[in-house]
Amino acid sequence: MKQGELRRALMVVTLLCVFLFIYLYWQQTTKLAPTLVYNYKHVYSSYKKSHPPQWTWECINQRCERRSIKGGVAAVSLATCSMLCGSTQLWPQPTGPVTLGSRAVTFNHKQFELETVANAPARTLLEKAYTSFNENVVSMVEKKDYIKEKTDISKFLIRVTILRSEVVRLKLNTDESYTIVLKYLGNEVVANITAQTFFGARHGLETLSQLIWWDDYTKGGMLKVLKGATVQDTPIFAYRGLMVDTSRNFMSIESLKRVLVGMSASKLNVFHWHITDSQSFPLVVPSVPQLAKNGAYGPGMTYAPEEVKALVEFARVRGIRVVLEVDTPAHAGNGWTWGPQEGLGELAVCVNERPWSMYCGEPPCGQLNPENPNVYDVLEKLYRDLLDLSSEYEIFHIGGDEVNLECWAQHLQKSNTLYNYTDLHDLWGEFTVKALNRLYAANGNKKVPYVIVWSSKLSKRPYLTKYLDKSNVVVQSWGASQWPDTPDLIADGYKVVVSHVDAWYLDCGFGRWRETGDAACDPYRPWQTVYNHRPWQQLHLNTKQILGGEVALWSEQLDEGSLDARLWPRAAAFAERVWSDPQLDMSTYAIQEDVYTRLSTHRDRLVGRGLSAEALWPSWCTQNPGMCL
Repeated sequence: MKQGELRRALMVVTLLCVFLFIYLYWQQTTKLAPTLVYNYKHVYSSYKKSHPPQWTWECINQRCERRSIKGGVAAVSLATCSMLCGSTQLWPQPTGPVTLGSRAVTFNHKQFELETVANAPARTLLEKAYTSFNENVVSMVEKKDYIKEKTDISKFLIRVTILRSEVVRLKLNTDESYTIVLKYLGNEVVANITAQTFFGARHGLETLSQLIWWDDYTKGGMLKVLKGATVQDTPIFAYRGLMVDTSRNFMSIESLKRVLVGMSASKLNVFHWHITDSQSFPLVVPSVPQLAKNGAYGPGMTYAPEEVKALVEFARVRGIRVVLEVDTPAHAGNGWTWGPQEGLGELAVCVNERPWSMYCGEPPCGQLNPENPNVYDVLEKLYRDLLDLSSEYEIFHIGGDEVNLECWAQHLQKSNTLYNYTDLHDLWGEFTVKALNRLYAANGNKKVPYVIVWSSKLSKRPYLTKYLDKSNVVVQSWGASQWPDTPDLIADGYKVVVSHVDAWYLDCGFGRWRETGDAACDPYRPWQTVYNHRPWQQLHLNTKQILGGEVALWSEQLDEGSLDARLWPRAAAFAERVWSDPQLDMSTYAIQEDVYTRLSTHRDRLVGRGLSAEALWPSWCTQNPGMCL
């Protein structure tokens, strides 16, 4: 080989080595441009017109107090005073130690850089979560051209380390802990987030976004962040749920995405989607399309499989799993009437029966037919598709409450089945066992580790232990907290999810929606009632058997127009209870001022992210918190 050819060959080899090094380095550490991808319809408020400051706030005894502006003294905005004075503005309050600096620096969102120390598949999720984080920060901006202003730093580096990158599906034993170390180094802000799993890292990004705020007094408006902070955090309960019913009134996918945005901001992690009921069946089930065809309110009021799967992924990026519930054997009417025309016989009985008060708790009535074997074939197909649509194989909700035995008794008089039972609770129990067997088959002949049922007469003695296997059946206890249901279930060795109606039902208190029969669970549950409910302490329950809690929002009297206001900020108050479970003064149930101010800040945070959350109090109280309590 000639000398010139050898030189060219060495140059090619060198270039290949350089290219390989760059590629390997890029695979190990990715820096993402702060490009925002909007995956849901975000209603931002219009940019605000800048005005000269009217008030200033002074930190007095760990509290921000409003003052008139005096000449020669720099005005301090309420947002900056709140972040630098006294308590953290984090929600939910972290469980571990928190230290916060007393100084801040200005920056703009284009100075963000992400550095990941994580492998696939968690890395892909993390990049999507970073996009969501970036969007949350931009939602604070009130001045369009603020990026033209000079900032205090040259770069805002976010370094995220995930130690177990293989964990990309949330389970009850998933480690959701994280730590944040925020430092000002040279001319840069560096935020180090370390977590065992993606889910902890996502929570860390959420907390980091809550250490950032908009200061409208600085240069007409700038983003600020603390110069220094450390946070250690991990949740108390593994199951932190929120249930929304979309069967009484249909709600769009876009509105449900807003629910998930609020959940992620509050670190809730289970979206329990009560997707069908006796009123309607809006879910398009691929293997049983007749259910939606006969049960949807209209052709534009359905959830297509691809929409459900996209919502599930939208949730997962935000640290949330989706549990789909098709309630059976009761709460099953419209949508189940096509059996005779398909040669399958009556799949449901008492559908739209009148007078409804004899056959169900609210109109319209409808229950599955327990003596028709075709019902169980349909259930198996349905369960297989629900597992596939949700990609959720650890938790499955089968419903199972409020069976009206009179409905079955009237129907079974037409056959000899009625005479085989002295107690129709046994028929209910046998239906449940058959349904669980079909779930087992739909799951590839494997037990679903946690099958949830609503508390009911079947979950009481003596039927409970006869039909519900405590090794994998969990009871969602929804009765009033003073009822014996929850303590009895725990005494009998069952795991529970707490959803007490007198504290955590958010649809209550809006009056009757029909003229006859009980139709309201008054009174309204204000956020203080939601926050103060701590049943494991108040009822002296064994927390090892409590998976967590869930707030519920039934939709007889709401649709997506009032969805946000019914949920927020009350669901956020619940979120702190199941994340960090703060101590309560059991003698007075008085809530500390710090909780009011932090929740007020969080409510404003939710509004900034596009949610129409209810106000907590007059704006005057936000500006003068110590004078309202």
